Amino acid sequence: MPIINCSNDIIQLKAGTIVAYAQKLVKRDNGELAESGFEWIKKEVNTNQFKKSESFMEMFRMDEAKLTIAENKKVELLLNKFKNCISLNDNDVGLTSTIKHNITLSKDTAIKQPIRRVNGELAEKIEDILKQDHKDGIIRPSNSPWASCIVPIVKKCGGLRLAVDYRLLNRLTIKDSFPLPNLNDAVYNLHGSKYFSTLDLTRGYYNVPMDEQ
Repeated sequence: MPIINCSNDIIQLKAGTIVAYAQKLVKRDNGELAESGFEWIKKEVNTNQFKKSESFMEMFRMDEAKLTIAENKKVELLLNKFKNCISLNDNDVGLTSTIKHNITLSKDTAIKQPIRRVNGELAEKIEDILKQDHKDGIIRPSNSPWASCIVPIVKKCGGLRLAVDYRLLNRLTIKDSFPLPNLNDAVYNLHGSKYFSTLDLTRGYYNVPMDEQ
């Protein structure tokens, strides 16, 4: 059965969601449809009110927050307001346009690390991740003379995360000088605040593009 989304937003239907009911129609002897036993229901659903699927709100485990109904609603409205800033999965990666990452080196000698051997099963998993990242526009093929090794890391959940061994590159990198905020000032600015949250970037290194130069 085809389903039409009349809104401008992407709506994901959670697996197992009931979207319609089907029932056999009974014809009378005169050819008309019998309505006995049927309850015809016409219900229009305004899909514009759904900014994300139900699974979107389930990400935040609101039942653990111990909020009142009114507070819960305010938080839900706030999250939906900034829905475009929220990552839904590991491949839902942001990309800033306000800055590009530059690396200043002490010398321009290219670092080329040899490829490390991995077993067949792990190699297939790495290949799948690289293909998906390339498909999602997160990475791209390169013929640069600079090359560092991939370090596969098994996460607690059993998934695989790809890191890169940049230790040799870091030895040549001239570090940026950037002052850290004063802790006392930060605590003072929190005076009177009631709600607190922590923010983290999904696969943060991919959120800042590299300078082509």
